Amino acid sequence: MKKPKIFVLLIALVIISVIVGWVVSTRVNTNFATEALLEFHYNSVPGGYNPSANISVAITDESDISALKEILRGHSFKDTGLACGFSTDISVTMTNGSKSIMLCPANDGCPLLRIGDSNRYIRISDENRETLDRILKNMECFSHVSEIKTNRGCNKSFLVWHIAQITVVE
Repeated sequence: MKKPKIFVLLIALVIISVIVGWVVSTRVNTNFATEALLEFHYNSVPGGYNPSANISVAITDESDISALKEILRGHSFKDTGLACGFSTDISVTMTNGSKSIMLCPANDGCPLLRIGDSNRYIRISDENRETLDRILKNMECFSHVSEIKTNRGCNKSFLVWHIAQITVVE
């Protein structure tokens, strides 16, 4: 009788270990990052409100770099995203020189970040989205985009912008 109980317990332990290992392996890790780079490329359309912009700048404020790391801490990748738009025209790259990760938030203001070219996403809190907006505003990116209202029944306004895909390079 003891052998079947031990066998069932062992199988359960293996299954739990595999699940925990999978969850931990899909978590976003930015602990390695020592610097952050911002790319913002926007081409104005004829008759549009926004001027064209080509911004490439290092984010040097240590508190902003720490805030970017904190936004992603503890989040796991999900394999589904809403119908939010994403673009590679704007990127925040967290790097240490040999390894890097880029963020691609939804351009409609929802709190989703796309991971690389995959269909994997991270949902961040509204507070974290506001922190991300503040960092970009400090880098003068928001002077190049229009403030608009959401059409999903939300009363809050947001600024349309993109941050490029997350890509991990090892």
